[in-house]
Parts: sequence; structure tokens; C-alpha cells
Amino acid sequence: VHDAATDAPYLTFGGRRLDCDVIAGCDGFHGVSRASVPEGDLTVHERDYPFAWLGVLARAEPSAEELIYAWNERGFALHSMRTPEISRFYLQVPAGEDIAGWPDERIWAELRARLETVPGFTLTTGEILEKGVTPMRSFVAEPMRHGNLFLAGDAAHIVPPTGAKGLNLAVADVRVLTEALAHRYATGSGDLLDAYSETCLRRVWRAQHFSWWMTTLLHTFDTDDAYGRRLQISHLDYVTSSEAAATTLAENYVGLPYERDLPEPTQK
Repeated sequence: VHDAATDAPYLTFGGRRLDCDVIAGCDGFHGVSRASVPEGDLTVHERDYPFAWLGVLARAEPSAEELIYAWNERGFALHSMRTPEISRFYLQVPAGEDIAGWPDERIWAELRARLETVPGFTLTTGEILEKGVTPMRSFVAEPMRHGNLFLAGDAAHIVPPTGAKGLNLAVADVRVLTEALAHRYATGSGDLLDAYSETCLRRVWRAQHFSWWMTTLLHTFDTDDAYGRRLQISHLDYVTSSEAAATTLAENYVGLPYERDLPEPTQK
């Protein structure tokens, strides 16, 4: 990415040059877009969690009609589905865990221990097709614009997967950017492009909070004492017994509306 702060940005790749009106940086967390912004022009907010997710894709029929989030003294577990024949599972493991230490038999044994906690529930198992360990982190780089470079998706923000918001946020960014570009070419006005970062970040920070909240609600932390564990269990009981608390979770899990005029942040 070259000259992003000017009115004549361009890209070079494979010995070629592409002159641009604007550049959309949709190239992920490890891409070149964010790295091209001069140091000091971005403010980075981040948090690393002391655990990771061991993810498994298995040829196994889903064991339930809905996905299952499980809190357990042994650690968090998640059972979700991909197709009527394929299921996805996750286990909380220590950060930096080596996948080599998790043969298939150990994975199924640990999933049973964390999920088969309700009378009558039996976990369906099958051939494990793939497995890997994913670190857990929260990350936001702001603003999401540098001149005529617009960051979108994982290039600008990462959420822990507990709240299932990563792809939703990326799609929302691109929708806002698309509308702003269409408006510019239709009217000549850059007003919506100027508002791009602020508009996206309102949604990003709401999703950041929800993802952090879900992560701290459902995972075990080695730093928690008995008091902290009891607070966590009390909160879980409240979420699963209160209509108001359950509604708050459902509203955030489904996602915010796509209207451009999301609620303005509270002035301090």
C-alpha cells in the first residue's frame, strides 16, 4: 500500500501497480493494510486471554437441535453443528497448548466429561476430520481509516469467538463502506466516508464488550478464587433464569441492526 494518506493511493503487487481512488483493507489481522499505517496514527487496544480453544471438526451427527455452551469446573466446552452429519466442538485449554498432546481418544473423553452433565444427554462421537488450537484475544485498532485506506474486518478488530461476532462485524464494516462509496460516486459527497470509522466502531465496541462478557462468563480462570467462582455461577444462574438477562444475551447474540444511525455514544 502506497500514499494512502493522499488523493492518489496505489497498490503494488507482483511487479504491477494499481492506482486507486480508495483502498479497502480487508486482508485480515496479518495483512499488509494495517501495517502500512504509520506508527502513531493508530491507537491499539488489546487483551490476551490465559487460555485457548481446541477446535474439532467431526463426522458426527449433532447431539442436540441447538448449540450448547457448557460451563464446567474442568473448563468451557462448546458443541455446535455444521451439517446434519458434521459437528464442531471446542474445548478450553491452556494458552499455547500443543495439539500433539490431544489424541482423538482424549478429546472425546474430555468432551464427554464437560458436556454429559445433564441426565439423559449423550454425546454423539465419530471420526475427527480436523483439529487445531486457536488463541483467544481481543483487539481493536482505531481509527479504521487512514486517508483513503479503510480498514475492515480482522484487519481492524478481533473478538474472542465465544460471542460468534467476528464474521458479523466484518460483514457490517463492508456494508457501511459499500454504502459510503456508493453515496460518494452518486453525489460527490464524502460525508459517509468521513463517518465510516466512527459508525463502525460503535458496533465494534458493543461486540467487543459482548464477546468479553461471554468469555468471562463461561470460562474458568486459574486466577479466580472461591469467591470469584461463586460470583460466576451466580451470574450464570441469573442469565438462565431471568427473562430480562436472557433477552439482553439474545439481543446481542443475534446482533445489532444494520441501520446507520445506531445509538450515539454517551457523552462524558
